[in-house]
Amino acid sequence: MAPPDHALWPLETEVIGKTKEKLDTDALPATYHYYEAAGRRAVGNPAEDIPAFLRRELSLGDLAAMMRHLWFAGAKRPAMPLHSHVAMGREITVTERMDLHLLWDNKGKLFIKPVPRFLLDPAFCRSNLQCTDACACHSPPAETCRGIPRRVALGFLYTYACLVSSESDFYVANEKRLLPCTENDKPLEWADWKILARELLRMYEREPNIIHPRFLRAELRLSRINIIHRFTSLPLFNPYLRGRHNYGSLFRDNLTWLTGATVFVALVLTAMQVGLATERLQGNATFQQASYGFTIFAILGPLCAFGLVVLDALFHLVKDLPSLLRGPRSRTAPGRTISITKPEVSA
Repeated sequence: MAPPDHALWPLETEVIGKTKEKLDTDALPATYHYYEAAGRRAVGNPAEDIPAFLRRELSLGDLAAMMRHLWFAGAKRPAMPLHSHVAMGREITVTERMDLHLLWDNKGKLFIKPVPRFLLDPAFCRSNLQCTDACACHSPPAETCRGIPRRVALGFLYTYACLVSSESDFYVANEKRLLPCTENDKPLEWADWKILARELLRMYEREPNIIHPRFLRAELRLSRINIIHRFTSLPLFNPYLRGRHNYGSLFRDNLTWLTGATVFVALVLTAMQVGLATERLQGNATFQQASYGFTIFAILGPLCAFGLVVLDALFHLVKDLPSLLRGPRSRTAPGRTISITKPEVSA
């Protein structure tokens, strides 16, 4: 029995010009990085286990567990074209993590994952992302089901149909190396991309559920993703993506807002001091109590806030101390190289 239509790979357009002499594995990257169950970072050969590579390459990570809370991070709408992001002053930052695709931070950085070459190869996708005849795509699907990776791949490509909608977007994408080259190492042609983009739009209009629901909300605010992750994942209070990578930036970022708050408190205290010097407020018991309470807060508030910053730094120091004392070590296993030290991606 053939699989249902939604379990098939729907795209037919060939844009990279694959030749018969090329193998399916030629479209794969040289190596890929992933984390094992013990938290150790591993570097694997994608050609040795293509299904395992695709599960990791097309994984949404912890973002998949936050699906019902994503309304807080972004509205349900298509991705804005690239030229709009550039006009808004956003810096396009290349990332190879699918879960970071189209996340943006408050500093104007927009994370975009480039299109892998293998996703533009219909023959490869039909072989490796199309469900087999025996797969029923149950919910939740079986381990061997390719439904979730396929929906993620199609949703990811759909965002590119929205991102690269005009010729100016196409030139920005090529400048940032977001689109792969053809088999002759030449950039994609604009005419070929238009055909593929229109096919992606027809696919979505015909069957909206064919793409993963994560990509129905295109751009997501990273700061709000961090808030969701702090309160929905264990350990608590860990953001999704660390914005600081050293203790100097940790103190600098926190002391900046602490300094601003201290200046505001000083202005309020000055105003209260002036008020106490007036005859009308000298005998006002309510104002006296408010002044007393705010004075105590002005003394203890900054000290407590600074203490929390120091405790946060000590917490991360203690957490990183074992790896700092051990030092980076690596070992080689068949088909992979494993690094014992796992870098922090959230803090």
